[in-house]
Amino acid sequence: MRAKIVVLSGPTASGKSALAISLARILPLEIVNADSMQVYRHMDVGTAKPSDSERAEVPHHLIDVADPDEPYNAGKYVSDAERAVADILARGKVPLVVGGTGMYIRALLRGLDPLPADPEVRRLLGCRWDEEGAAALHAELARNDPETAAKVHPSDRVRVVRALEIAALAGVPASRVRGRWDAAPGRYRSLFLALWPDRATLYARIAARTEEMFRGGLLSEVQDLLGRGYGRELKPMGGLGYRQAVRHLLDRLPLPDAIEATRRETCRYAKRQFTWLSSEPERIRLSPESALRDAGKSVKMFLSEP
Repeated sequence: MRAKIVVLSGPTASGKSALAISLARILPLEIVNADSMQVYRHMDVGTAKPSDSERAEVPHHLIDVADPDEPYNAGKYVSDAERAVADILARGKVPLVVGGTGMYIRALLRGLDPLPADPEVRRLLGCRWDEEGAAALHAELARNDPETAAKVHPSDRVRVVRALEIAALAGVPASRVRGRWDAAPGRYRSLFLALWPDRATLYARIAARTEEMFRGGLLSEVQDLLGRGYGRELKPMGGLGYRQAVRHLLDRLPLPDAIEATRRETCRYAKRQFTWLSSEPERIRLSPESALRDAGKSVKMFLSEP
């Protein structure tokens, strides 16, 4: 029999952490992080990690498990998360997987993405990106795989190149290959909850949180990271807020411009999160106004099932 886990996702700034902690106060849950930035040590302000007091009150797993210069990917996440899930279940509790990183959640639920890969094909596509430009490769993707192109920002080099690589190797669009993976049976019996605020409210929250991050210590945090020797070329230093803070500190990008760029890119990221959440067939949408009540009911019913 497959073990039960609960997943709580939603776009950035939708209130996932607060709802998760509230649920864990009234139900036998322990939180397993599924945010790809919160795994890194020394990166607290820009990742909106739960506070020390919240983590002391409710057990949290997979937060602060890697240094910023330590490679961390979906494979490592699944390995760490499976151990955390097994540990929680062994103690008679239920894992509550919380975060907005779709790649991590899907890999945990369905296994690692089995899509084909070839470093040489990827290298050649990378050379084309450098020579022809982002617009040319995204246009090619749009012609051959409009479904994937609609979900990927034209300047997202990693995802554009990866989609073209998959198509070149599989002979069919990446969206079609991914569809087979999405339809795979779950590795756990899962209840998938998704916070679903209206766009206007969410974008206002993103704007307020962006201002709060920059005024509340993000620049000092990034200065400390640079002082520790963590360079701007590292993957987590390119995360939302961190990349713009580095540009402000090292390239003299005006602070208002850095804040606006972060807000704009975060809204785009939230839009992509809505897209992948919409593709989850068994998700249960939660309105923020009644999220605790509705989520509590759903979890209790799920846990009572044989």
